[in-house]
Amino acid sequence: MEKNETQLVRALGLKESISMTIGTVVGVGLFTCGSAQIGHVGSWIIVITFLALLISVWPCLIYGEMSAALPCAGGTYNYAKRGLNRVWANLAGWHYIISVVGIGAGETLAFSNYFKILFGQFGINLEGVDSRIIAIILVLFFLVLNFKGIEMSGKAQTGFIFFFWGCAIAWFLYMIPKIHLEYFGGIAMDSLPPFKEMMYIFGLVWWCYTGFETCVSMGAETKYPQYTLPRALKISVFLVFVCNALFQWFLVGLVPHNYYHLLAVADAPYAEGLKAAGLVGFPIILLCIGIAFGGDLSTINPGIAAPARYIYTMAEDKSLPSFLCKVHPKYKTPYMAVLVVGIINIILIATGSINYIASVSLISLALCYIIGCLAYLGLKKHCPDMKRPYVAPGGKFGCIFTIVIYAFMLIFADKVALITSGVVTVAAIIYWAIFTRKHENKIPSIEEEIGTIEEPSPEEKAKMDKEYNIWKIATVIATVIALGIYIIPIIF
Repeated sequence: MEKNETQLVRALGLKESISMTIGTVVGVGLFTCGSAQIGHVGSWIIVITFLALLISVWPCLIYGEMSAALPCAGGTYNYAKRGLNRVWANLAGWHYIISVVGIGAGETLAFSNYFKILFGQFGINLEGVDSRIIAIILVLFFLVLNFKGIEMSGKAQTGFIFFFWGCAIAWFLYMIPKIHLEYFGGIAMDSLPPFKEMMYIFGLVWWCYTGFETCVSMGAETKYPQYTLPRALKISVFLVFVCNALFQWFLVGLVPHNYYHLLAVADAPYAEGLKAAGLVGFPIILLCIGIAFGGDLSTINPGIAAPARYIYTMAEDKSLPSFLCKVHPKYKTPYMAVLVVGIINIILIATGSINYIASVSLISLALCYIIGCLAYLGLKKHCPDMKRPYVAPGGKFGCIFTIVIYAFMLIFADKVALITSGVVTVAAIIYWAIFTRKHENKIPSIEEEIGTIEEPSPEEKAKMDKEYNIWKIATVIATVIALGIYIIPIIF
């Protein structure tokens, strides 16, 4: 019987992979829970954001190595299946699905909040409209988009991202004259929060980076994945930092300290901060257009596409019901998996709480990354001769370092969300014991599962290298700028 995976189309290039990854990450975290922490730590937010970058870079490189060697749908699930066993693989799969769907669900709620604020600036009051209704309508739209095919979804994703960047740059340029450098000289409280609270804050800021391996889950639909995936991962994590650092700099420089208490509890901290500072009208309109129709939409799209590929792969392995691995004969998409993602989205949206969704999401992804690092060590041990087109520097030590750091972070996570993740873990194990274990069979060879990965022609490879170099140079420049602007208040 022909494998369903062969029906998936390799249509994603470097820019689509980067767009999918950045789109998943830059959105609900930055524009809700992440930046709201400025209300607690003020200009110290850049230190926390930079530390969050540092503990995300090594996992990106590690996932770059695994994705280049095993470019198939399902990401961590497949790595754990080969490097550990199917129990760990199922745990990784369940937690990844819950987490990334959570990101998408939170994003739809964030969209609803900014959408209503945007219309309010035009004198149209939508406060009486339940945000959950707007969010569900948005989910239905993206279900249709992802049903129609990964190529269409990828092109739309690139459009959302570049629209967001365009609006962001225009907003930055417009707001520079309104920045108050003296706002960077201190924070709104006499001292930083206690260590336990700081770790909770750090976790929410780190959530602004989770999903940094999104492109990996679509490895079966990526062109020349042995080159594209490691490159996309290396570029994406730094561009995520750039977006976070730049937007946070502006929020610190625009909002007086006496309004920090509003930021700390705001569902839309950027819009609420601007209103508190008296910067209404065009600044809020441009900001909300960029966030809602660029940042938010770019997160919702891969928030459906990526977990659907996990569900598809797990169903193909009989780790989930087999009907979930059906591929549409015309659009070549795992349409039943896409539908299930939509249903989970609607259930999470019904809670109406971005903070709860964020906490569940960050815990589940941290657990997924821990399993991914364990899988990396297992692959090194059990598959030493596996072809690795890219090798992560210091990979083994990086795995141990990441596992320790992420496990430590979980100690300070939201307790209710920890209980939820515990329930998900128990449910995954029970499902495996009752339904999956009896279907377990020999894991196919890498060649059988992935097939032959073509090498690009010399002309195509040169074109790919040129594109990557352009992205790399632009990323270095943007990162230097994002760090450099924090020195300006110190100098002046």
